[in-house]
Amino acid sequence: MTELVTVGEKGQIVIPKKIRDDLKIGKGTKLLVSKDRDKITIKPIKKMSESYLTMLLSESSLAKDWLNEEEDKAWEHL
Repeated sequence: MTELVTVGEKGQIVIPKKIRDDLKIGKGTKLLVSKDRDKITIKPIKKMSESYLTMLLSESSLAKDWLNEEEDKAWEHL
């Protein structure tokens, strides 16, 4: 399902009701927001331990540093 939304003055968006209902996103639901090049992914997080969430956030930030073409070329000879 794809919906068009508009970014507001403060950078906020509204998740369309049908998507919120389908994914059971309600007030207080934690959302993991990640960026990969020109793509933003928003994923609802349900009943996740704090340590697992920290690991996911660390993985995302490390991937940004490790998964790039310059680094890939630097490691090709090994």
